[in-house]
Amino acid sequence: MIREFLIYFGAFVGLFGVIFYFLGLIGKKPRKEEEIKDFELPSVSIIIPAYNEEKGIAETIKSALNQDYPREKLRVIVVDDGSKDKTYSIAKRFESKIVSVYTKKNGGKGAALNFGISKSGSEIIVTMDADTIAEMRALKKMMPYFKRKDVMCVTPAMAIHNPRGFWARIQQIEYLLGIFLRKAFASMDAIHITPGAFSAYRKVFFDKYGGYDTSTITEDMEIALRIQYHNYAIENSLDSVVYTVPPKTFRSMLNQRKRWYNGMILNLWRYRGLFSHKYGDMGVVVLPMAVITILMSIMLTVQVFVQTLSNVWREFWLFSGINFDFSNFVQINKYVVERFFFSIFSNPLFVMSLLFVLILLGYMFFAKKSVKKNAAVKFSLFLFLGFYSFLFSFWWIVSIIDTLLRRKVGWGKD
Repeated sequence: MIREFLIYFGAFVGLFGVIFYFLGLIGKKPRKEEEIKDFELPSVSIIIPAYNEEKGIAETIKSALNQDYPREKLRVIVVDDGSKDKTYSIAKRFESKIVSVYTKKNGGKGAALNFGISKSGSEIIVTMDADTIAEMRALKKMMPYFKRKDVMCVTPAMAIHNPRGFWARIQQIEYLLGIFLRKAFASMDAIHITPGAFSAYRKVFFDKYGGYDTSTITEDMEIALRIQYHNYAIENSLDSVVYTVPPKTFRSMLNQRKRWYNGMILNLWRYRGLFSHKYGDMGVVVLPMAVITILMSIMLTVQVFVQTLSNVWREFWLFSGINFDFSNFVQINKYVVERFFFSIFSNPLFVMSLLFVLILLGYMFFAKKSVKKNAAVKFSLFLFLGFYSFLFSFWWIVSIIDTLLRRKVGWGKD
C-alpha cells in the first residue's frame, strides 16, 4: 500500500510540475525588452577561462570576436588556467586591442573567472566556456534586459553543437527542454542556474558581493543562488542562442553529471534559506519541486525496473506451466500480444506517462522555435524517452552516494 501511494504521488508531482511550468509561462507573459541603440549599449568584457582547451579555444575566441557589437565597447579576456597543452599559445595568436590573453597557475574555473573580472573595467561581464559557439547577435540581444535595474544576470538559450552519436543526441533533447524551463523560470523570477556558456552579469554585483566562489565545483549555480538570495532578478533571452560541445562518452558524461549534481546538493543546502515564501514561486514551488522531482524520479525508475523484471519472470513461469515452446516464435499468438498490451494500457501509470510525453513535446515545440540549427530531433527524442530516465536516476544515485561518503568530485576527463 505504501509503495503504491509513493508511486502515484511521484507521478502526480511530476505531472504537476510540468503543467505548472507550462501554465506559468503562458499565464505570465515573458518580459521582452525592445532593442536598444548602439550608443546606449554598455561596455562588455567576455571572459573565457580555459584549461587544456587547445581543440576548441580558437573557435570560441572567433565566436566572441564575431559578435555584432560595437568594437569600442567590447573586450575579450582569455585566461589560461595553467594548461598543459597548447591552449595559451593558440590564444596568444588572437591578441589585439580587443583581445587580452593571460596565463596563471592552475586554480580552477572560479579562480580563472575572478582573475578575468579583476582585469575588466566593463559594465557587463560575460562568462564564456572554452567549448562554446555563440550566434552573432546573441550578445546584443541580451543587453535590453539590463534596462531593469534589479536584473543582475541574463542567461542565453543553450543548445548542443552538432549532436552526433548516442550521448550527444540524448543531451540534444535535454538542452532543448532546458530552453523552455529556463524561460518559464524567468517568468516566475526563479532561475537558479546561470550557465557558464554565455551568461551576462552586471559587474557591480561582483564588486559588492564578491567574485565566484572557488570552493565549489558548480560556480554557475552558486552565483545564481547568491543573486536570488540578495533579491535580485535573473532574466533569460530566448533570442541569444549559444551552442556547447557535449561529452562524447559515458564516462565523461558521468563525470560531468556527478559534478553538477554534487554541486547542486551542496549549494542548495548552503542556500536553504531560499526555500521560503519570501522568495515567491522559486521558494515555494520551483526549488521544492526540483528536490521532490529528483527523489520521485529515482524511486519511480527503480520501481518500474524492478516491476518489469518481476513481470517478465512471472510471465516466463506462466508460459512454462503450459509448456510454451519459447524456441518457436510462431507460438507468440494473438493471446500473448493481447496480454502484453492489456497489461500496459490498463496501468494508470501508462496514462500519466503518455500525458507527460505529450507535455514534453509541447516543450520541444517551444524550444525549436528559438533554435533553428540541428532541428531534426525525431531520433534523438526516441533515444531520450527510452533511456534518459534510467540514466538520470543512475547519475543521481551515484552522486548522492559520493556526497554522503564525501568523495572528492572533480572535472574528470573526456
